[in-house]
Amino acid sequence: MSIVVYGARGQARVLLELMDRAGIGPIAGLIDDDPSLLHTKVNDIEVLGPISRLPTLLRVMRIHRAVIAIGDNAMRKKFAEHAKSLNLRLPQLIHPSALISPESQIGEGSVVLPGAIVGVGATVGEMCILNTRCSVDHDCSIGDYVHIAPGATLTGRVTVCDGALIGAGATIIPDLVIGENAIVGAGATVIRDVPSNTTVVGCPARVISTRTPEQIPTPA
Repeated sequence: MSIVVYGARGQARVLLELMDRAGIGPIAGLIDDDPSLLHTKVNDIEVLGPISRLPTLLRVMRIHRAVIAIGDNAMRKKFAEHAKSLNLRLPQLIHPSALISPESQIGEGSVVLPGAIVGVGATVGEMCILNTRCSVDHDCSIGDYVHIAPGATLTGRVTVCDGALIGAGATIIPDLVIGENAIVGAGATVIRDVPSNTTVVGCPARVISTRTPEQIPTPA
């Protein structure tokens, strides 16, 4: 069963290398709506065309699985839903160097990059990115479409709700809740709950902006 990759930029390079290391394939090609990328290659894999061409490619190339190589949480959700509408499976991608407790759970389509750690009793939802060297410690609960950036540390029993972004090098102390679509800035130290749709930065982390749900951009 061949795999198609949504996206042909930096995240695609990362995931193509991971797929090669993990022996996941064959890869039919990449799709991207940027016309300047047509027939270019990423890690020797060709960009086949825009997303609108995908239904035809599925029939011709016997594609049954999809990887979403998009870092932005909202865009990743949009394209995952598109893939599901075409009955494409969304496999997990786990780098061989990641340390995953056998007593943890990782959802469909989630990506675990080099050196990441998922501790005992942790649960990770669908279509998440656990980026390089991040640590999700024991009994953490991670929702869907979450991005834990490189080097971030979630200590025990942290809950991260759907769509949240934990920035590079951030630290979250135990038993806290990070709300839906919240953003924790790079290097922040979080010592209290972060409400939904809120951005926090600093040590200790402080609120710098809050959005209403209506202000959150919806991908076109």
